[in-house]
Formats: sequence, C-alpha cells, structure tokens
Amino acid sequence: KGAGTDRTFGVTYTGIENLTLVYGQGEVNPGQVNGGTDETVMGIKYAVAGATLAYMTTEVDLGGVGAADEDSTHMGVSFAVNDDLTISYATQDVDITGKGEDETNSGFGISYTMGSMSVAAYAGKTENGNGVSTADDEGKGITLSIAF
Repeated sequence: KGAGTDRTFGVTYTGIENLTLVYGQGEVNPGQVNGGTDETVMGIKYAVAGATLAYMTTEVDLGGVGAADEDSTHMGVSFAVNDDLTISYATQDVDITGKGEDETNSGFGISYTMGSMSVAAYAGKTENGNGVSTADDEGKGITLSIAF
C-alpha cells in the first residue's frame, strides 16, 4: 500500500538581499489506509547588521480519525555582537489536536569563538510537553570545541 514512500519538495527564494523565503510540502507513506502524514512548512528569515530574525510555521497532519495533528509557530533572533560573540533566543508554540495545553519550547544561547576554539552555552525549557500540563522540563549546558 505504498508504506515507506515519501513525496516531498521544497523551494527557497533569496532574490532580495538579506531575505530568505522558504516553502516545503511533503507526504510520508501516502498509500497507507489512514492517508499517511502530510507536512507543510513556510518561513521567512531576514538578516541585517549582525541581527538575524526568523519566523516559521509548520503543519503536520497525521491522517486518520483522532490523530494528534500539530500546528506550530517558531520564532528566533540572533545577534552577532562581533566576529567572535553571538547570542540568540528562540521560541516554539505547538498546538496538538486533542490536547488541553499548547506545548511551548524556548531557549537562549551564547557562543564565543577564538581561533580554533569555541565555547557555547545554552538554557532551554519545555512547558506542557506533548500537551500535558504537568510535563515541564529544563536543560542547561556548556560545550567546548577545539579543532585541530
């Protein structure tokens, strides 16, 4: 019945300086009895003077009756303070069909590069994971990368 098939396409437009537009659509396992999974992505990114702003929406239709379809909105901003230091923040809201709460993910990051060494740190949290009001989580980390 077509299980294991995938039909996807994506388009990126960069014809305006500092602006990127993206659109993608896909069908995963379209031959399944429930119709498989349909996915759509649309986004815009704009970069100017060290700052990059991005906005994207995704829609996932899992097919079948009672499926937990997902609609999400992603927003992020990063700023290159100089050639070595960059800071960023991003958030994502996910509306899951049949769930009482929207899942919210957010995070902050910072990185510093000096020659072949890079140090990065992040802090992020999830509220209402998978639409469950008691499923909150947080994470923090630091990484050191050395290229030689």
